[in-house]
Amino acid sequence: MYDPELYHQCNDIPKRDALLCLEKHAPALKWKMNNNRIIDLGCGDGSVTNILKNFLPTDYKLLGCDISKNMVLFASKYNSNEQTSFTVLDIAGDLPEDMKGNFDYVFSFYALNWIADQKQAFENVFNLMDRGGECFMTLAGYFPFYEVYRTLSRSKKWSTWMPDVEKHISPYHDSKAPDIKIMKLMKNIGFVNVNVDCKDMVFVYDNEEIMRKHTAAVNPFKIPKNMSDDFINDYIEALKDIEQSYNVTHERNANNSSKDVTLHYKLLIVYGRKPSE
Repeated sequence: MYDPELYHQCNDIPKRDALLCLEKHAPALKWKMNNNRIIDLGCGDGSVTNILKNFLPTDYKLLGCDISKNMVLFASKYNSNEQTSFTVLDIAGDLPEDMKGNFDYVFSFYALNWIADQKQAFENVFNLMDRGGECFMTLAGYFPFYEVYRTLSRSKKWSTWMPDVEKHISPYHDSKAPDIKIMKLMKNIGFVNVNVDCKDMVFVYDNEEIMRKHTAAVNPFKIPKNMSDDFINDYIEALKDIEQSYNVTHERNANNSSKDVTLHYKLLIVYGRKPSE
């Protein structure tokens, strides 16, 4: 995700899923009467952070964080105000001391699944939270994009450009019970009132052009520019094959319009609290 402008045009899945999850779960969060300190991890271009604002109480300070400086600059330009700011942070690395225990609520949407060391990531979430703090996060479980990465990485044509394919695949992509895996991890770290749901999701891109933009925006591999169109063509064909197999296996309609691209995937919805004492 190196192009904030392009990502901003086509990050429909994170925005839709964040909205669905917040509409359902945000009312259950126990907001403070005043001075709610909130952080959004992996804020990207800030568009999901902007959606999050609609579910917050009046008195809050919101900090959006991302590992990408370009994303943070874009988010700051278009989404910052007196209550909202953005900064660069690697949630997989060492936390700045002044951030530890400094947040009442930690949110994250489709960010932690990019981190190989899940224990470190969830420990950092825990350490960001003040006593009694809450976290609400979504992560990718099974996702057809990851199967496409693997398929292309095994081809002679693309293997040279995708040597580290596994590090770009969600740790929960192959898991049969990712919810149980995350719940156990969080409880071992010290979270209480942990709840993890694994939801079957469907998303339909209205046309291939939107899908092409999305592929270009989130592609983590350094494909040469003169090969990028060819890569995206092969990517979309592989994705259609995977989805076709999914539909046949699950006895669903495999005759979708050639103009749209349908995705079936699993979304992990995570809640936890830090003990008050």
